[in-house]
Amino acid sequence: MSQTTLENRAHDALVAWLTEEHPQPGQTVPIREFSRKLGMSRTPVRSAVGRLHERGLLSYDSIAGFTVAVPSLSSLYELFELRLMIESHSVRRYAEQEGPTAPQMLDDLVTEASELAEAALQDPAQYIAFRENDSRFHRMLVEMSGLPRLLALHDDLHLSIHVTRAGLEAPMNRERLDAAVAEHREIVTALAAGDGPAARAALESHILRVRDQTIVFMSRPRPTVGNSIR
Repeated sequence: MSQTTLENRAHDALVAWLTEEHPQPGQTVPIREFSRKLGMSRTPVRSAVGRLHERGLLSYDSIAGFTVAVPSLSSLYELFELRLMIESHSVRRYAEQEGPTAPQMLDDLVTEASELAEAALQDPAQYIAFRENDSRFHRMLVEMSGLPRLLALHDDLHLSIHVTRAGLEAPMNRERLDAAVAEHREIVTALAAGDGPAARAALESHILRVRDQTIVFMSRPRPTVGNSIR
């Protein structure tokens, strides 16, 4: 197996660790454990770690080594500004081209989100599915623009936001989940009515609320972190 292939495998494993296991900001990247788990030397793992470090998702300290980057207020603002521009432009472009219509997929995702919200309130483990539904909804908005490169930018940005927000999400409760579902439904309703400006306004309000909510939780004390992977 080539070095590039090994590095890509290690990169995918690190991304999965960051997005699925949600290590806390400041947590050490367990390079040795990744090497053992993946059955490869540490060289391709370190190369993959370096790629994520270049993206700002990991930090480096001469004593601690590579760690999950601690988000700053300025970086969070910048990430959400980029998200706002990409998604808002996508909705405007779609509304101008397609007129009064909304893809059935969007409506289906809102219906599914409502069901997942109820399930998550009964079983917190179901919140992962709710969060994935949210990601699919917003990705669909950008996909509707018909611009593949813009979608690629969105996907890259989504990873950065996902990792940056790890451990910074508000406590799960009915008010929060219902608000997210209602805001998504408002976007779809406006698109179906052919009201592009209203759809964009609803989307922008939704994104800014999530941004401000995340900033509030940046001030919470962080739990003690470890360095193990499952």
